[in-house]
Amino acid sequence: MMPVFLDEISLMARAGNGGDGSVHFARRKYQPYAGPDGGDGGKGGDVLLVGDRGLDSLEHLRRFKAEAQPGAAGSGNLKIGAGGADCPVAVPLGTIAYQLPREFELGAVTAGGAELTLARGGRGGKGNPHYATGSRRTPKLAESGREGEELEALLRYRIYAESALIEPGLDHGALLLPRLLGRDYAAVDWPLYQARPRWARVKHDYNAYDVAYLPAELNDDGTLLVGYIEHAYWAQSLVINLLPLDELAEAAWPALAAELTELPLRRCEQIVVLADRPLFKPWQRENDGGQPVEIACLELTPADDSMAVFAAQLLGGTVS
Repeated sequence: MMPVFLDEISLMARAGNGGDGSVHFARRKYQPYAGPDGGDGGKGGDVLLVGDRGLDSLEHLRRFKAEAQPGAAGSGNLKIGAGGADCPVAVPLGTIAYQLPREFELGAVTAGGAELTLARGGRGGKGNPHYATGSRRTPKLAESGREGEELEALLRYRIYAESALIEPGLDHGALLLPRLLGRDYAAVDWPLYQARPRWARVKHDYNAYDVAYLPAELNDDGTLLVGYIEHAYWAQSLVINLLPLDELAEAAWPALAAELTELPLRRCEQIVVLADRPLFKPWQRENDGGQPVEIACLELTPADDSMAVFAAQLLGGTVS
């Protein structure tokens, strides 16, 4: 049975409290109070999101407790308490963190090993030497450690790739996925690729590119269902291959076009639709950064190489 694809989850993050400062005095012969020497408390641990290239969902966080350790209290002889251990939370590349309930964006993890601080540990308290003055040489007070941050975060995973490909998994010579994988149609594990979005590494002209494959399904009414179209969020170029639909593309396009006008796109520069007939006149919309996104339909004949067109988008080719 295919595991559930989990790309959004709420996570309670609790950073560690800071350790308390110490009230302590140096002990010397004939001088029981030789002066304050209580150490500061240690800092509490942080809760960190850490990018992991080996992950492709948030399923492993379903029962995860994101709690960092508190800092240790200070002690005599000006010994500073040990800092609390951080709590690393491994997430797939492309994960965005929002603070609930307002969904304020805290940041995103887009590289392997990259860290994003979700909740900061509390500062350690000051020991009693900080409170010594000329008139108060034996202070018997110290500062308590500060509380660590505690917040509820929404983690939203979107495949981090330079390009996204949407196409139906029909048995058709114009399919791009088998060519991207270097396999025949019959050799592709279609149930695997149609069940959820997949990340692929494509090599072209001595360069490697990350591609998000987003499966599409043709409904009985002729519309095209793209179950995970939101995973085009990070793509700089989005290619929609409607060539396998032939004349059905005209019926499938309007509903898909409506989705594209509302689709959140972080850094998209162009959307290219491949079809064997004109479906629309080019138009523009803006991505989340306020930059224009050109949307155009490229009419290809059976003699045209759709793979070469797709490679041109990977290389930053302009839409014509």
